[in-house]
Amino acid sequence: MRITLVAVLILLAAGAVLATLGTPDPEVSLSSVIELWSDTLRDTDQIGMRLTRVSDSEEMRIGAELSRGLRDFGSEDVAASAYVTGVAQALLPHLRRPGIHYQFHVVDSAQINAFAMPGGQIYVLRGMLDFVDSEAELAAVLGHEMSHVDLRHCIERYQYETKLTKAGAPELGAVVEAAHRFATLGFSPEQEREADLQGERLAISAGYDPDAAPNLFARMQVKFHEPSTQPAHTPGGEVVQAADEAIIAYFRTHPPSEQRVRQLHEFVARNGKELAGRPFYIGRENLHSRIPRTAHEYPSEFRTK
Repeated sequence: MRITLVAVLILLAAGAVLATLGTPDPEVSLSSVIELWSDTLRDTDQIGMRLTRVSDSEEMRIGAELSRGLRDFGSEDVAASAYVTGVAQALLPHLRRPGIHYQFHVVDSAQINAFAMPGGQIYVLRGMLDFVDSEAELAAVLGHEMSHVDLRHCIERYQYETKLTKAGAPELGAVVEAAHRFATLGFSPEQEREADLQGERLAISAGYDPDAAPNLFARMQVKFHEPSTQPAHTPGGEVVQAADEAIIAYFRTHPPSEQRVRQLHEFVARNGKELAGRPFYIGRENLHSRIPRTAHEYPSEFRTK
């Protein structure tokens, strides 16, 4: 926590310098400052994890054990799980860690949520499957959760909790409690942002609509009545707003949907030349019929970016 607060103070100091200089260079913004110290903080946190890196096979064993602790979380919809597994097949070739064998589960819960556990155990709650508007949006959700595994967020979080237990912190309890912590507590805001971008890359590489993820988060902002933030019009105002957002983000499980939409739109814009003229798949009919695109493509579901 001390490291995080120091990082925020660094942000304030850097922003004050930008404000003093007047209108900042368009290539140098507070977003780049936030990204810089966020990367530094994350790298510092991961040093210990790299020194005690868990093998893929051990991570999958841990994930399978944690999954057994979720048997009371809700009954699994086997048919829906098969559909989600089919959608995920298009994303799997683009992952960085081919040694992880993924398993996908759709749980009968009305919550609009999805989560990942170590070793490639991916859970989509029925509420999320009902909320997404297309297979492209579902692919974005799956890409995000798979990225938490692919980027080692899941296993590193498990290692942190294990280290706390060995250090004499309160016991985590049974496997059931540990599993439910994974299902409900989430990851750090910075990890969520990283998974957003990596998930977007996976979905685009698989040929899905690049606008699906930002459209999904925009609807979630409305669904959960998240407040909008007005853009700052002066360097000083930008400093205050960026600092406020940084502090709030670090004390929330997920970044505000508005921030995530903005980040994803910026990512798509940066890659506009590469994406221009390419056909991308939406898949509303696939979602409705529960037939994955990997089994059948509808020509009317393609659009050109």
